Amino acid sequence: MIDKVIKDRLSEAKLLKSQYRRKEIRKYLDYYSGTSTEEYIRPYFQGDAFSEIPPALQNFTRKFINKVSGIYTLGAKRNVENEKYFELTPTKDVRMKHSERMTRLLGTIANRVYWNDGKFDYRPIYYFEAYFDENPFKPTAIIYPLLNKTADLSDNEGLQWEYWDSEKYIIMNEDGDIQNEKDNPYGILPFAFTHREDQIDSFFVEGANDIINCNEQVNISMTEMNLGLRFNMFGQPWVNGLNADQNMVRAGSNTILDMGDDGVYNITSPNGNIMEAIQNIKFQIELVASNNHLWIQWAESGGEVPSGISLMVKDMERKEDYYDDVSLWRLYEKELYDIERTIAGYNGISLPEEFGIDFYEVEYPKTVQDQILKDEFDLKQNLITQAKIMVRENKDLSINQAQAIIEENKSFNEQIVEQEAPDANQDEN
Repeated sequence: MIDKVIKDRLSEAKLLKSQYRRKEIRKYLDYYSGTSTEEYIRPYFQGDAFSEIPPALQNFTRKFINKVSGIYTLGAKRNVENEKYFELTPTKDVRMKHSERMTRLLGTIANRVYWNDGKFDYRPIYYFEAYFDENPFKPTAIIYPLLNKTADLSDNEGLQWEYWDSEKYIIMNEDGDIQNEKDNPYGILPFAFTHREDQIDSFFVEGANDIINCNEQVNISMTEMNLGLRFNMFGQPWVNGLNADQNMVRAGSNTILDMGDDGVYNITSPNGNIMEAIQNIKFQIELVASNNHLWIQWAESGGEVPSGISLMVKDMERKEDYYDDVSLWRLYEKELYDIERTIAGYNGISLPEEFGIDFYEVEYPKTVQDQILKDEFDLKQNLITQAKIMVRENKDLSINQAQAIIEENKSFNEQIVEQEAPDANQDEN
């Protein structure tokens, strides 16, 4: 049965749809890393265009993806009543930050949980094919390429594939010939699947195609603009009446052209407006940013740095997305923990069933007045203490040290007031 499943799946993986998906993933990764993106805009230009100018290869994909991936910006606090767990997961926050970004970029990825040298480690799987039984949203098997010997992801030649289900772990070549087969010691798939948004009608969720397409269009537009500047910035010289036996020489202030009695020399200036082209590029970037609940402040716009309150107003929709994402990633973290618990149990380590997680939310910068008003409110509502405010401003202090300083300052200030009171009365007399 397994052999048939593997061979059938490998056959499907070689179909055009599967190849297209692999190419798409490769393209998204290239734009995120900012490498090899020239090949995606080259078909839109004549073959010799890039011999005149270098192509525009701007990369705002990484900035946009990183900006909208805010769950693990400050890490997370996992609530597990076993201190051993935190020794087992030293790289988890770093790995999960990367996984969140790749999930945002690609739409759906698989996160492999490894047991390595007595600790957990995690590897994102960008491209994979999944099997399903009755539940179309819960894979029962997964197969993905281990090694690609060519730069072309549509080329399946020379690939090794790794297959997992709840019973078997198999490595095979591109023809489905088994090279290594072992029992799955865990009895589960050691993979947690993460999606950029809740699934609707398909296991796989669409990636950041709007950002990628915009990045590509901007690179095309900027390349076109640079070509126009190259050839038309100072107009196109033209002549008529030049004798056939005369060679055209480069015009210049120190050159006299002899075009005969009826010759005409002129320069045709381009009608295009460079500022219109720039504004169009800005519009494209601002539109895709707005669609992702981001806002852009161009460097030349000037003005004061926005306060924390204004940033919160501008970023309100992004905050709503953040809270939606928190709900999803709580589920993914619980799925990861259940896998970790199973793997730990296989290795003789018992972890509790209960698991909780709190994500640290990024705080907006506040003006001094904003902070004063917030502190006054929090103190009035008993949400904070003076000592905690002092520790926040001076992290070298402990709560007890801060409280002692506050009491000392209070006592000193009261003495000053008492000493100045008689002098005030004398002045009145």
